[in-house]
Amino acid sequence: MENHGLAGSALPWGMGNTYAIMALRRKRAYLAGEIEAAERTTSKQRETLATLDATIRLFEPTSNPELIAAIRPTSRGTLFRHGEQMRLCLDALREADGPISARAITLHAMEAKGLPTDNPRIVTAVTQQARVALHRLEAKGIARRIICEPDTWWELVGAV
Repeated sequence: MENHGLAGSALPWGMGNTYAIMALRRKRAYLAGEIEAAERTTSKQRETLATLDATIRLFEPTSNPELIAAIRPTSRGTLFRHGEQMRLCLDALREADGPISARAITLHAMEAKGLPTDNPRIVTAVTQQARVALHRLEAKGIARRIICEPDTWWELVGAV
């Protein structure tokens, strides 16, 4: 084993980084607490699932609840109601006289909703949601991509 010029096993940066070590220990403590909370929640959900399985067997003794496929939970955005983002994207496409950039569509949606356009975190979140909505409109045959670099430009396919 090579020593690389260090005396013993002591590292030269060990003593001067007490703030870094404290921050790492604190981060680890928070993460451990989150894991414990998640495990408690999972344990309670498993108990509830077992109760539901027993109830299903009570009403239908021949059924096997383990064969029921799990439904993956989806997270909803907090900025727009269900379908509102797609409607605002369609509005922007309709109001444009031709192809319009994804950025302009995002800004249109933000202004229509009254969201601040100077907050980069909100702009990024709305941009991601707008892109998902535009891709869904494309899959439905309502909109199409015109230019992909450096920003994607979109237009309506027909009269919508």
